[in-house]
Amino acid sequence: MLEETLMKHVKKISQQKDMANKSQMIVKGCVDFFSFQRASLFSYSCLTGMGEGICACTSEDTFSLHNVRENIHDIYPIHQAVIHNKPLYLTIQHAKSSIPAKYVKRFSISSLAIIPIIVNDLAIGLVLVDPIHTNEPVTKNDLMKLSHYLKLAVSSTFDSAPPTYLLSKREVEVLQYLANGMGLKQMAPKMSVSEFTVRDHISSAIRKLGVNHRTEAVAVAIRHKMII
Repeated sequence: MLEETLMKHVKKISQQKDMANKSQMIVKGCVDFFSFQRASLFSYSCLTGMGEGICACTSEDTFSLHNVRENIHDIYPIHQAVIHNKPLYLTIQHAKSSIPAKYVKRFSISSLAIIPIIVNDLAIGLVLVDPIHTNEPVTKNDLMKLSHYLKLAVSSTFDSAPPTYLLSKREVEVLQYLANGMGLKQMAPKMSVSEFTVRDHISSAIRKLGVNHRTEAVAVAIRHKMII
């Protein structure tokens, strides 16, 4: 019965047109159908290493994480999870010693599970989940079930429309500049980065959108109202 209800939820996610609502439904599924008290969704760029918060959900509330931005490569266990494309569970001791103290304090983090979001063998995001029972370890089976759900949820989204909600702010920014007719030399000073970094953001956006070139990426972004 749970599996049937879960699949209905995945179908609803695929039918949702609003990207903000879609991302909220994904994290809500982690809480409603699994033994987790909170789920947090982040975008991730393998080129820059940056992870950017999108939204989080508890049984009582859903809230934005857009003010959370961190280089994932500096947080060892999360980096390991995304580069190896494997879920990872952190005990209370491990979480508190490896997750930046400012986040442990702000979000009252105890034990934590890290689930990479994979599209076409590329990590494009991740979900962090807090178990309901912090003293009971999350089993490998629990992690695989949650990972399977996230794969279905994101894949169903990707089949009907690219997961544009997983693009970083910088990736959206370069697509807007491309739409405005700007080149790398014009973008770099406006973004206070090198031309190489601008090119990396463009390449990352193209991969996440599942397209082949810049023009197609801009067209997809305009169609899904990410840029104007």
